[in-house]
Amino acid sequence: MSDSFVPRGPDGQSQDQASLFGDAGELGYSSARTGWPHAYDEIATGDGQLRAHWQPLLARLSPLNSQEMAGRIEESTRLLRQNDVTYTIYDDPQSGERLWPLDVLPLLIPFEEWRAIEAGAIQRARLLDALLADIYGPQTMVAEGILSPALIEANPGFLRACHGVGPQGGTYLHLSAVDLARGPDGKWRVLADRTEAPSGAGYALENRSVIGRVLTDCIEAVHARPLTPFFTQLREGVAALAPTGRAEPGKPPRIVLLTPGPYNETYFEHLYLAGHLGITLVEGADLTVRDRRVYLKTVSALEPVDIILRRVDDNFCDPLDLYPDSALGVAGLIEAVRAGNVTVANALGSGVLQAMAFKPFLPALAQRLLGEELLLPDVASWWCGGEEACAHVLAHLDSLVVKSAFPAPGMQPIFGAELSDAEREALAERIKADPIAFVGQERVPLSNAPIWREGHIEPRPISLRVYVAAGRDGFTVMPGGLTRTSRAGTSPIVSMQSGGGSKDTWVLDDTRPRVVTVRNTRNNVIALPDAVARPAVLPSDELPSRSADGLFWTGRYAERTDGAVRLLRTIVTGLTDPARGWSMADAEPLLNLAARLQIIPWLEPHEIAPSGVIALIRKALSDPAHANGIATQLSQLTIAAASVRDRLPADCWRAVSTLGRRTTGTRATPVQIVLRLDELVTLSTSFVGSVDESMPRNDSWRFLEIGRRLERAMHLVAVLRNMSGVPSDADDDIRFVSERRQLQAIVALIGSRLLPGTQGSGALDRRATLAAVLANGENPRSLAFQLTRLASLLAALPRPSAQGGGTADALVAAAREHVDMAAGLVHECINVVSRQAVAQTTDGDDEAEGNDSFRVAFSPLDAVLPEISNLLSRAYFTHAFARRA
Repeated sequence: MSDSFVPRGPDGQSQDQASLFGDAGELGYSSARTGWPHAYDEIATGDGQLRAHWQPLLARLSPLNSQEMAGRIEESTRLLRQNDVTYTIYDDPQSGERLWPLDVLPLLIPFEEWRAIEAGAIQRARLLDALLADIYGPQTMVAEGILSPALIEANPGFLRACHGVGPQGGTYLHLSAVDLARGPDGKWRVLADRTEAPSGAGYALENRSVIGRVLTDCIEAVHARPLTPFFTQLREGVAALAPTGRAEPGKPPRIVLLTPGPYNETYFEHLYLAGHLGITLVEGADLTVRDRRVYLKTVSALEPVDIILRRVDDNFCDPLDLYPDSALGVAGLIEAVRAGNVTVANALGSGVLQAMAFKPFLPALAQRLLGEELLLPDVASWWCGGEEACAHVLAHLDSLVVKSAFPAPGMQPIFGAELSDAEREALAERIKADPIAFVGQERVPLSNAPIWREGHIEPRPISLRVYVAAGRDGFTVMPGGLTRTSRAGTSPIVSMQSGGGSKDTWVLDDTRPRVVTVRNTRNNVIALPDAVARPAVLPSDELPSRSADGLFWTGRYAERTDGAVRLLRTIVTGLTDPARGWSMADAEPLLNLAARLQIIPWLEPHEIAPSGVIALIRKALSDPAHANGIATQLSQLTIAAASVRDRLPADCWRAVSTLGRRTTGTRATPVQIVLRLDELVTLSTSFVGSVDESMPRNDSWRFLEIGRRLERAMHLVAVLRNMSGVPSDADDDIRFVSERRQLQAIVALIGSRLLPGTQGSGALDRRATLAAVLANGENPRSLAFQLTRLASLLAALPRPSAQGGGTADALVAAAREHVDMAAGLVHECINVVSRQAVAQTTDGDDEAEGNDSFRVAFSPLDAVLPEISNLLSRAYFTHAFARRA
């Protein structure tokens, strides 16, 4: 393969552009690499000719060499990383979140071919919706013998608690999906139906956002149909589902997206969709059922919920009627649905049709329920619950794929051709023992599409997930979808959990790209090109109590990490910079503080060299097992911020995400350590700046800012209290640090520009220094500045809801009183230190126990400030996990 899409002739010269659309072999591309030489190829015909609908795209790409293509790929990767587009592979304990894998080359589908897919997908949604109505209603299909009772009774997806409960408006499927594969004959067939809570629609939109920007000229040249109107129709369709007996009939319906939370594999998509649709993202703990109505627990009130767009699996939605150990759902949800007070989309129990066992019966069901032939046929399937079908499967195990008849966690498709004789016999025995649990399916070679890999294109097996939404005027199909590629060219499994990749999907149209009109809930209209389209819908201002808790702790962890990083940077810089000229005695106050914060162990300065201190700081930076190390604190910050990512500005989240990814090597030099600490301070400042510049001054901002200001105040008090001496079991063995060194350390840590200068003798003025640190309201790092901000922020908080109990108002009032109390203690602390210092000077004992005056003086503040956190938690976060200050 050459370093360009442009084919080369025998003389090594570029051929003319027309020859680009000749033999695919000239591009170094062949489907034979996949091990399936007879599989359909999306880009080339069987005789190697490039398909006509690919020609405009390749014509645009042909001038690019491999370096330029690598630049496009780097752009797409940076966009994905910038937006933190991730997913999780559960079976890989070391993976955590992975960057979403997106190939730069899209899948192209001609418009006429797409029309057939679209018609088939809509028909299938109508069919499955009608079948759900029958299964959860009269069950006529069973009575007439079209379906076996075992398909329902043995199906774990059938929710008995939902039988007889009809959905609002009669529609069960509001967002469904169908997984398609193209066979060697070029026809699309259905691999699976996704009727419960289909994932991937948000990723498909993000794929378009990224590739549409990276290949802007290409997407315009081929006239790819836009995706954003689909999501507009989805939101309008969902909004139309509001129950007739709403608690607030005069207001727009309150819609929430129910997510399992940040540990779910597709949590990014939940965030993305909630933001794009302009609805509130919630977890089960954010909702409660009272008097058969669902309410959102906000910081100010219980707000009635009309519609729940769910991404939680059926059985986990209600621990009362369904899986009792579920912490993801809402107790009493089914009862609220029965009462007609809330609409759940998709309807609870819709996952019953994801069972592969239904596949053989769909043609007959289409005739019976719709009076139509099935437009999109399934891959040939045999449910072993029937004698003839079971016999067929057993006789053809060597050529079939055996799957679970009903959803079964952990069971992967079994490819009979890849089994040994003994393994095949064992499988046959399993089928005979429990035939209704298995389905045999024809093994169809998946079609191949090109991916760009290491400077050339090569084939990969693909499948296409197509999404169908129920709009106001019927079902509509996303003009594209999520194309997934296998991990390797020879792999028959296409799955993100198996290490696969994804593609943007372009449906080619003969019209020019059109401008997308997006409406928000405030009836504003904006025009955006589809490639970079973002919704005009603004997220809800309603703040769930869980989110308030997460924002509060995001602020606290951000400030806690910043304080620890600045402390370590000051120590390392002082000990390693010859211009500073610090001795170990000069560093002793800050080493004491770091030990009090449990970042490093207690040290005797005369027993350890600076290199030993650097080693301890290196460990605190790099060791994830260090309970109070920087790596652990960054992890706590990332986890807290991830739980409220939908409430944070994009730049704010990028700063947090980048902080969490930065690591320090275990062999880092002192200079590398200082540079790393400088980078962390810069990123921390970026986080604060994005909060200040990008967050509206609403309750989300207030709770985050309260967390920041409270943590900074507590850290400042810790700085003043914990430099004075080394602890000992025997009081007479305590060795105190001189006041002079403590003041010098304070100036070094906080910064001389924020503090007063020295006296003529060169000594720091005690009272002036403490006044600047504590009482100067213009110093953004002073205690007075933090307390003034806290008082203002607390005064602007909403009145707590009834969930805090009858004492909620009293708790908030007590928190404000504690802030006022702390403000009153500031000058008293300065006076106490000054009085004790004068007494010590008179006694001539400047280096003895009197130098513990800081610790004694600031003890009252150390007791008052943490209680503010506890009071706010009890008032606003009572349903959330309790975290002590």
